[in-house]
Amino acid sequence: MARRQFDLKSLLDIPLWEAVQDQLALLTGTAIITVDFKGIPITKHSCRTEFCSIIRENPISRKRCYKCDALAGLEAVRLERPYIYLCHCGIVDAAVPVIVGDKYLGAVMFGQVRIPNNDTGGKVEHLVSEISSFQPESETARKDLLEMYNRLPEMEYKSIAEIAELISSIVNYIVVRAVKSQNETETYEWLLNMDTTKQGNVDGEITEMQQLKSAVAPQTVAVSYSSGVYPAISYIGSHVKDSITMKEMASLCHLSPSYFSRLFQREVGESFSSYLARQKVEVAKEMLQNSNKSVGQIAYEVGYIDSSNFIALFKRFEGVTPLIYRQRRYK
Repeated sequence: MARRQFDLKSLLDIPLWEAVQDQLALLTGTAIITVDFKGIPITKHSCRTEFCSIIRENPISRKRCYKCDALAGLEAVRLERPYIYLCHCGIVDAAVPVIVGDKYLGAVMFGQVRIPNNDTGGKVEHLVSEISSFQPESETARKDLLEMYNRLPEMEYKSIAEIAELISSIVNYIVVRAVKSQNETETYEWLLNMDTTKQGNVDGEITEMQQLKSAVAPQTVAVSYSSGVYPAISYIGSHVKDSITMKEMASLCHLSPSYFSRLFQREVGESFSSYLARQKVEVAKEMLQNSNKSVGQIAYEVGYIDSSNFIALFKRFEGVTPLIYRQRRYK
């Protein structure tokens, strides 16, 4: 029996869920939207604020909103709990992941609130670059936008966390029930249509059916983070000889430095500084083998003014100095 491929949009009765979403938004005093694993909305916005409505009218800012939603959902999956963060406009949002088995299908995003300045209930970090690229053209429009920002509701961190747990319980219950219902329907239809002359395959088919509950495989992603830091990886690959800072690469990826650092470590398997140094050593090794340039020249060309620092770095990765490395290669 072929396995059914699920996605969040197919599992939720969207009109019904939007009605539930509207009621939750009114009850909690927050704006809510549901997105797929790419951060693309699959429902309308419930109780969206004036401020966010204006921001999302701008194509560039809207794209950054989608990026926030996508990255926040993935971070929530990594943490295995709702993730509360500051978006690119500096307002508080939260991502409630929707997971079936080990598959991340999407998230319910809620928030568009501010935390009071004196609230010390929890640490909230910027997920992407803090400053939005959207700037109204006129001074009047800028003042209006600032007033809209100041009218955003304030909410304590503890209340946001409690709302996140409530939404998580509701949406994940609905989705798991939907998966179970669809699996049972498919099993029933398969039994009705099964060719009883092929009994030899029955055991294997039944085993496969039993695996359906944990095998929700679709237009989902194995929770990897390759897209988040790809611009930095690509840039380093073509500019490894330049002086590159983590702050510059975080900005290139539209991420805050702290989040970029953690994301890079998870995706690449080593810290940003270690990865950058390793790439520089690889370029240096090639130059040592294929040129007559001095160690000092090579150090300078891969971004080290002080050759002693470069030699120490090279030895840390290769176990020998650049000169010994070159001599061994020519033996």
